[in-house]
Amino acid sequence: MTLNILLLDDNPDDRALARRELERNLPGCVIGEVGDRAAWERELQSGLRVDIVITDFQMRWVTGLDILKQVKAFDAQLPVIMFTATGTQEIAVEAMKLGLDDYVIKSPRHYARLPVAVRTCLDRKEIRARAIRSETRLAALLENIQLGVFRMSLDGRLEEANRAFWTMLGGDPSAPGSLRHPLLDQVAGRLPQLQAVSDAAELQAELGASDEAGRFYVVKLVRVRVNGHDAIDGIVEDATSLRRAGAEIHRLNAELEQRIVERTRQLQEANEALETFGFSVSHDLREPLRTIQGYAAALRQDLSAGDFGNFEQYVDRINAIARRIDLMVSDLLEFARLSRAEICTDLLPLRDVVNDAGASLQGEPAYQAADIQVDIPEDLVVRAHRAVLVQALANLLANAVKFVRPDTHAAVQVVARAHGRTVRIEVQDNGIGMADEARARVFNVFERLHGEEEYPGTGIGLAIVKKGVERMNGSVGVEAAPGIGSNFWIELPNA
Repeated sequence: MTLNILLLDDNPDDRALARRELERNLPGCVIGEVGDRAAWERELQSGLRVDIVITDFQMRWVTGLDILKQVKAFDAQLPVIMFTATGTQEIAVEAMKLGLDDYVIKSPRHYARLPVAVRTCLDRKEIRARAIRSETRLAALLENIQLGVFRMSLDGRLEEANRAFWTMLGGDPSAPGSLRHPLLDQVAGRLPQLQAVSDAAELQAELGASDEAGRFYVVKLVRVRVNGHDAIDGIVEDATSLRRAGAEIHRLNAELEQRIVERTRQLQEANEALETFGFSVSHDLREPLRTIQGYAAALRQDLSAGDFGNFEQYVDRINAIARRIDLMVSDLLEFARLSRAEICTDLLPLRDVVNDAGASLQGEPAYQAADIQVDIPEDLVVRAHRAVLVQALANLLANAVKFVRPDTHAAVQVVARAHGRTVRIEVQDNGIGMADEARARVFNVFERLHGEEEYPGTGIGLAIVKKGVERMNGSVGVEAAPGIGSNFWIELPNA
């Protein structure tokens, strides 16, 4: 029987190294790869026809915990292994609570453990399936003991009940018809819903009793056919303690939330900045270094075995990754500089600034080949820092000519108009656009909506745009839809 494995990781090199180890130790396995949100959604739509899922924890478009929740919601018994270098002990504990089957550290010396974890998870899945079947049979026997069970006629007359029912509601078991209880009155009020249908039907409802004890019950009613006559079977659970505890927890939570709203507001910006920087160091900067280590280890193994088939490919990948690290560090330093540097603004002729931004991209083939139209009044001015605004517009123009569909000629229009005390600058393109849910996060540091193979980049450019514009007392945003292009806009004061 073929073993089908689904491997989720936004780093193609990590996927390649993981595939290599799995195929070496699990002969005949079929491995599907997912590197971005679109590929994952296609897998979900196809029904996740796999035997096991292996996912990284921190991906640019989703976290491993989100993947874990989605998989377990789809099939609680489908094994999931988290294979990552960015998780913590707390994350591992949370993941295990959500149903994670195993947790493997992503490093060259731990790759060999991945096939072992796959075999172990599949063995546990079979054991768990047998245990679930046994537990289901046992639960069916215990329900009639732990819960109140009764039978009632369609006209609301109590005919019989078990011992747990009488313990809950009291009364004389030898005379079921003599019991008077608010719960039974409420049950009788629900009977018309079951009487209106001819076939077997089911009704589950929360019914609150109004007796002196203030008890609360959850009742499940089912219409059944018994000896040729219709009747109502019911299961009663005393949920008073749970309801009271839930109400108290709700009250305490509301009180606690009220107390921490102000402090949360004060700390939110600092925490977000710290988390962003921590992510960049622990994931986006360490990830390519770890990949280089992986390729180096693979080269060592291949050279020891006399296998030179992948030598040039691995060396080229190491060089490419080193160049990407250098660019990421440069962009990250620029982002940090914008966060702390003092920004002085002046009134600037906007058309000259846009021309400077275009001039900085003349060495880029994609920009030279694009159709660029500028519609800005000659006398329009903005209050900004010249270098920061030139950089922001250059980043937007570079993205506009890069994110286009294959075989599509890039067309970009730069439009600016004054609106009262502000100027709105728009960079409109005919590119690939983006979904609504992506617009809120596209300006985050290291946020990428597409795989590195499809559209290369560091994922910091738009974060630099947002940080620079905000430091100049402006705002930035985007209007877009998939397949019809994007309109990135900047608003700055003009006085």
